[in-house]
Amino acid sequence: MLSYPLVSICIPVYNAGEFIASLIECLQSITYPNREIIISDDASEDDSLKLLQSANLPNCRIFTHPRYGLVENWNFCISQAQGKYVKFLFQDDAIAPNCITKMVELAEQDEEIGLVFCPRRLVFDRSIDANFVRGMQDLHKRWTRLQSIQSGLTLLRDRKFFQPPYNKIGEPTNVLIRRQVFQQIGLFDPAFKQLCDLEMWWRIMADYHIGFIDEELASFRIHATQTTSRNLESDRIATLFEIYKVWLKIIFNKTYHSLPQDLRQNLRQELIKILLIKGAKSIILLRWYQAQKVKELLTEALVTKLELASDE
Repeated sequence: MLSYPLVSICIPVYNAGEFIASLIECLQSITYPNREIIISDDASEDDSLKLLQSANLPNCRIFTHPRYGLVENWNFCISQAQGKYVKFLFQDDAIAPNCITKMVELAEQDEEIGLVFCPRRLVFDRSIDANFVRGMQDLHKRWTRLQSIQSGLTLLRDRKFFQPPYNKIGEPTNVLIRRQVFQQIGLFDPAFKQLCDLEMWWRIMADYHIGFIDEELASFRIHATQTTSRNLESDRIATLFEIYKVWLKIIFNKTYHSLPQDLRQNLRQELIKILLIKGAKSIILLRWYQAQKVKELLTEALVTKLELASDE
């Protein structure tokens, strides 16, 4: 690499006291030379802020503010970033010392690359459901065929696109994003409680190339107190059904105006088929809450389609 463009390492923090020591150790091990660190504390109630301030990390800006919530805190980090690339690092995760260097090297090969990702290692304890963990392993292997650099549209057309796990990229910690992407397609959508990252990956795929490094350069920790686990615990059905809301957005929302019409039509047909099957199974199994959810989604799809048709 001839140059090292500035990378903004964005760290949204909330009640991270037990992870701060390992987070600081991870930051200190990073070998990429041209970086800034942006820490956004979302009104933590523990000693997270004090621990981070006492670390005296170089090229680091620490922000405090009233409680924004998960997605808005991510977006605040991005709003403060000045680098050519944004590299999220969550408070309970980690990246390899050479992670940023390798990702930037690939991203610099093609200006059309909006996102670079890699496999990640899962870190969890025995209290976590084994089936849940298995479903999150080796996400990159769930694509039909991954290349080092490819058009995002080829991934949206992948025959395994509608097969779980739906997030075949991973979490923000194993992703590098060109900051220009956010200026063009917008920030993470706070309308999504659980799958805001997945919806962003699909949005980037619609307009950019995707880079892939077949090497574990990040670690994702699964534990009972993280937001994902709490969301599943509070309303499992609503959380699981959010995937259909994401599909509705990609099919009907004008945010995805650049999608080819044939791809949008194929996605629409597949979604309706899945919802009809899901609704029928819910009725047969007397799962009336699920059946009602499916009805709401089908109605929303029909209404949105009619509204768009009238606009045209």
